[in-house]
Amino acid sequence: MADRSNRAREATTGAAIFAEPDNLRIYRELHPTYNDRHLMAELADSASSPPSSGSTTPDQSDRDGSPNGSSSDTSLEVHTFAHKEFKEIGTVAVKKIEHDIASGRETVVTKLFQPIAKTTKRRPRFKDVKFKPNTTILEAEASRTSVFAGFYTVFWLGAFILFAKTVLENYRNSGYFLDTHIVSILWRDLPKVAITDLVLFLLTFANVALQQAVVKKKLSWDSTGWVIQSCYEVAFIGLALWWPMYNDYPWIGRVFLCLHSLVLLMKQHSYSFFCGYLSVVKRDLALYESIFAGVRNEEGRMTPSAFQTDQEEQEERLLDEIAMCQTELKSSLPMSKVVYPNNVTFFNFFDYMMLPTLVYELEYPRTESIRWDYVFEKTAAIFGVFFLMIIIAEQYFYPIVMHALSLRSLPFLEKVKEYPFLFFELLFPFLLMYLLTWYIIWDAILNEIAELTHFADRYFYGAWWNSVQWDQFAREWNVPVHLFLLRHVYHGSISAFQVSKGAATVITFLLSSVIHELVMFVIFKKLRGYLLVLQMCQLPLVQLSKTKFLRGNKVFGNIMFWIGIYTGPSMMCMLYLTF
Repeated sequence: MADRSNRAREATTGAAIFAEPDNLRIYRELHPTYNDRHLMAELADSASSPPSSGSTTPDQSDRDGSPNGSSSDTSLEVHTFAHKEFKEIGTVAVKKIEHDIASGRETVVTKLFQPIAKTTKRRPRFKDVKFKPNTTILEAEASRTSVFAGFYTVFWLGAFILFAKTVLENYRNSGYFLDTHIVSILWRDLPKVAITDLVLFLLTFANVALQQAVVKKKLSWDSTGWVIQSCYEVAFIGLALWWPMYNDYPWIGRVFLCLHSLVLLMKQHSYSFFCGYLSVVKRDLALYESIFAGVRNEEGRMTPSAFQTDQEEQEERLLDEIAMCQTELKSSLPMSKVVYPNNVTFFNFFDYMMLPTLVYELEYPRTESIRWDYVFEKTAAIFGVFFLMIIIAEQYFYPIVMHALSLRSLPFLEKVKEYPFLFFELLFPFLLMYLLTWYIIWDAILNEIAELTHFADRYFYGAWWNSVQWDQFAREWNVPVHLFLLRHVYHGSISAFQVSKGAATVITFLLSSVIHELVMFVIFKKLRGYLLVLQMCQLPLVQLSKTKFLRGNKVFGNIMFWIGIYTGPSMMCMLYLTF
């Protein structure tokens, strides 16, 4: 009882303003779970006119879509009432309750608490991702205390020997240490690509302006804000894809801008929809606090005879809703003081855009200092692996790609005859390039960015090489994208469209497949759908791996997984190049 009294005093302190009735009606239509939120409008309305016997109840009004009519004077009174300070709202509500009690009528507060007590307890929407200090797997396994440190050393020693051998052979055959085909493509239009990327980055700050307008109540997120945001995101990705192709940037420049613009798109989507949701939570909190003020007198005690039975449980439920809203509006990290909307600033957005994550939070775990020797190590790894990838591309990829392109003019059957030879010729070089691409991005680059930005959660990938199912690979190969899809696509489709978990999984895989096919279109300038089909084939393979025969046979499952990794990229590349 003492705890409830303390919570009651906390809930009734400070000032709070709740939304106008029109906004409450729109929100109630979009979120039917919270039907109780429109009752404060009735409380204000009933303060000016006694309830008639023929009027409908609030729940009936919701279902019929025909709210009670009111005169222009009443509308003006509701508008004025909605913008009073929290203490004034409480005073008006208490006077109304005292008047109803004296008249012997059932108060609106009695009706107010009943739907709150019956609805499901509020659940946080964006608490599905937790950040905590972590170290990447290769960092732990490559340490000097690991029993696998020698394998790590011999791998990089072999990579260096391959690099030196290729350079020396090129110099003996052509007089140059490196061929210039791939390098010339890299250098072509490089300033234009850099300027385009900078412009796309600066355009993302429009999200802050939109959220500031929501904070200042110039826009309502759940009515017009999310629509503006969605239209902006479509225009943003459209511009990012159209401009490089219109200006005929080289394919390396096009694919870089495509991938980076997709990263920027996911980051700003997470930021905007997270902050937009918190704006709705803050409005709900103000509404709940003003409702609570209406059931307390000026001394903070519950108004007598204001409720029917179970009044203490109903009051406890309202306090729980208030506490839940207050929890959602602040960072989940201990000792944190970040509270919405104090985070809606340009500096906070810039800081978030620099972090190696695609999921927005009010605050992230940070490291205390930068290890500059670690930064130097990762920088050396980035440039070393980058030059090694150029060597592999020049020595093994370029001749095969040119041969595959020369087959395009041949009849279909001739292409089919040549396809197996090209496929096996590209098999091992593509696998090596695949692994190096993964390492340079998810281990070297992301870890260096994390170190420079004091980002403590380094869980960028799991042990995907031990995968026995394709859904396990999808979760562990690229953790930042997986967390984004988990929060904003998988859980988002379940909450927004009320679909099952299986349907949400199909939606998530389909969206991922479409985006991968879009990248192939940017590279090859042709829409074939090969990658989309191959990636969607992972769904039946996942179900097959869950059968009784394969479920317990992890060795066989891992063999099948690596056969897919070996053959999939080469098969896809040759299909796009040849057909």
